[in-house]
Amino acid sequence: MSDKTLDTLVQDMNDVLIKAVNGEGIQFTDAELETFGHDIMDAIRHWAAPREQSTGLRMSNVGHPNRKLWYDIKHDLKEQSFKPHDAMKFLFGHIIEELVLLIVRKSGHKVENEQKEIEVLGVTGHMDCTIDGKVVDVKSASPFAFTKFVTGKVAQEDPFGYMAQLSGYEHAMGTDGGGFLVMNKVTGELTLFQPDFVDLPNIENRIVEVREQIDADNPPPFCYPLVEMDNGNKKLSRDCLFCPHKVDCYSEMGVRVFRYSSGDEFLVGEISKLPRVEEVTGEYV
Repeated sequence: MSDKTLDTLVQDMNDVLIKAVNGEGIQFTDAELETFGHDIMDAIRHWAAPREQSTGLRMSNVGHPNRKLWYDIKHDLKEQSFKPHDAMKFLFGHIIEELVLLIVRKSGHKVENEQKEIEVLGVTGHMDCTIDGKVVDVKSASPFAFTKFVTGKVAQEDPFGYMAQLSGYEHAMGTDGGGFLVMNKVTGELTLFQPDFVDLPNIENRIVEVREQIDADNPPPFCYPLVEMDNGNKKLSRDCLFCPHKVDCYSEMGVRVFRYSSGDEFLVGEISKLPRVEEVTGEYV
């Protein structure tokens, strides 16, 4: 076990990284680079491998909103409108995570239990790793998402269920005090967010609750309230936009999609003022 702790992790990593730009240079051993090379190969193989869309309960989704999980389990998942550059974005995320762990190791912190399978009440998952004996989930993030980790806002606004996922891994490992090591994929900045214990759900209670919800005949309440626009129209919350069920979920109220310069907006219900932009509802139905 390393004698270092997470308290100095980001500073220690920055102390390594600064050497690459101040002329001192970073001296990697052949063994360190070979480990990194194998990790990158494994990440690319995993990214490129064919795989079926899973609709079961997993540690990675147990913290998702109840209504989304109900649709995940009960409904066939429609093909999402991914574009070629989305594939590159996902691969870039995998590579960033391995690069971050390379610097973690070089900074003297100990990385163990990579991709270890864990199980809680029959729900399984694969954790990223432990660093210095603590569960750590490594992520790359947009500037918007990165700020949520820096400020700790992600503990309260958590549409992807990160808190439940961490709670499950810690419960299975019998540890606490873990967190999220996050890199801003635009600026390269690093942050470590360690949620307070009170921000983590009791994972066993959460699993029981989720199973009750997804066994019901009717879907749970909507995950997020609609957003009222200045012109009186109502649209989906930002947190709904990455959900594959967003159109089906509000089908009884009616959903129409309009392509603004800033992105597609999903208007729900009666439209008070028709947008003067292209309607692309057909691309989502």
